[in-house]
Amino acid sequence: MRKRNVWVLGGTGYIGSALVRHLAADPANRLHLLVHRATPYSALEGFNTFTGSLDAIDPLWLERYPPDVMFHLARPAGSRRITRAWASFWGEKANRRLVGLLERLEKAPVVVYVSGSLLYGPRPDDDPAFEDSPLAPAAFAGYYYRNEKPWLEAQDKGVLDVRFARPAWIVGPASWFRKFFHEPMMRSGKVPYYGDGQQLMSLVHLSDCARMIDALARHGKKGKNLNVFTGEPVTQRQFADMLAKLSGAEKEQVTYAETIRQYGKTAARALTTSIPLATHHPEVAKKAAIELPEHGQIISAARNFKPIPGG
Repeated sequence: MRKRNVWVLGGTGYIGSALVRHLAADPANRLHLLVHRATPYSALEGFNTFTGSLDAIDPLWLERYPPDVMFHLARPAGSRRITRAWASFWGEKANRRLVGLLERLEKAPVVVYVSGSLLYGPRPDDDPAFEDSPLAPAAFAGYYYRNEKPWLEAQDKGVLDVRFARPAWIVGPASWFRKFFHEPMMRSGKVPYYGDGQQLMSLVHLSDCARMIDALARHGKKGKNLNVFTGEPVTQRQFADMLAKLSGAEKEQVTYAETIRQYGKTAARALTTSIPLATHHPEVAKKAAIELPEHGQIISAARNFKPIPGG
């Protein structure tokens, strides 16, 4: 069994935790995780962990444990416009340094940078975004796009084998699904949909997202990206219909103005932007052996549905 040195940056986050669980199931993977000081280390026993931040990675770590593949999910965050802008500035600087460190290794790793489909911006219903579609960052992507610039440049120049994974709407027990759908359902007993509900959403379950990210490293082509999704796009209103059927609740429209009032302009743009996805590389998704290809399966697996009282 050929061992594989696998580095994961951001392995304790929403997607990162799922990816680490998936990778840890394969004994051929030797995992090396960059974590924050506040990380609950009891959950990471058996892994090689480095404490620190993205801009402070010690080059000696890379020399002692040379990565065969590096999964990059570490994205500086911010809760407001000014903090997001500062985080993106800091992130670009840290990522440019890391690109330089990897370039100087005797053998550079495959780098899978986990991005997002908001990088494509709004798309017409009949013109889905493929992996080579132009980027037009929308909503939150307008901030974190700056973090990706050093990697986009390295990919374009061919100095590193960089592959971008761009997940669709990732359905799981936390993140946007919990904040914008599950929690409002529990408060009001109704399933929300935002704006006019006609915006298209491509979906993927969290566990299958992890499988496809790993498949991009294993089976993807050098310097090529992958849109991470399963099935055809659905409108957000159709998504709400499925939630309503599973939970026994009614639907409720939340206007764009009300969405701004509740969550702010950036979140409102993200919730109402239509970004249908397509792919040039279906063979990669096939090799990922996804387990939940159907929309109903994806939504059902996100939580244990019980009828909402009074629904």
